[in-house]
Amino acid sequence: MENGKKRISLYDIVAIGLMAAFVFIATFFFKIKIPTPGGSTMVKLGNGICLLCGTLLGGWRGGLAAGFGCALFDLTDPEYAPTAYITFIRYFIMAGLCGLIAHWHGAAGRRTGRNLAACITGAFTYSALYIGEKIVGMMLVGSAFVPAVIGSAASIISSLINAVVGVVVAMLLTPALRRAFQSTSFARRVDPGAR
Repeated sequence: MENGKKRISLYDIVAIGLMAAFVFIATFFFKIKIPTPGGSTMVKLGNGICLLCGTLLGGWRGGLAAGFGCALFDLTDPEYAPTAYITFIRYFIMAGLCGLIAHWHGAAGRRTGRNLAACITGAFTYSALYIGEKIVGMMLVGSAFVPAVIGSAASIISSLINAVVGVVVAMLLTPALRRAFQSTSFARRVDPGAR
């Protein structure tokens, strides 16, 4: 600490980079792409890893890891590349909110009930943002509200599936990975509250 301000350490950067790579790999290799009238959508494991970023790394670190990992994936696909910055923002909010709740008041992602609430909040906040973007996007090109909702039905369904699968994946992986992470000296450098 310097003058009461916490600096971003090399350990923070490494943790964010490693988890961003984990998010990218999960999204790139473990997905099912679904064509829709409003553009493609996916059912993927990446959302669960984004939530895992939040439960393991906390708010801002988890948000950056999820945002960078998903934005990097978008940049590899010409269909998604133009909106990679929006993807970054949505996933930053998702994992950041999850991490903020999971680490609130020193919980450090160690409380199962709080992690569940954090994952549900993050996942469904992301779904609301994604669904809202799809519907508003269709309305901006001339669709009325009801046809926009109907035209976004596949995206709505896939987003809700991703939310549920994401919560399950994060809740299954968090305890084992938290124990493994906290058993390293690296964890104490990233999270001084780690035991």
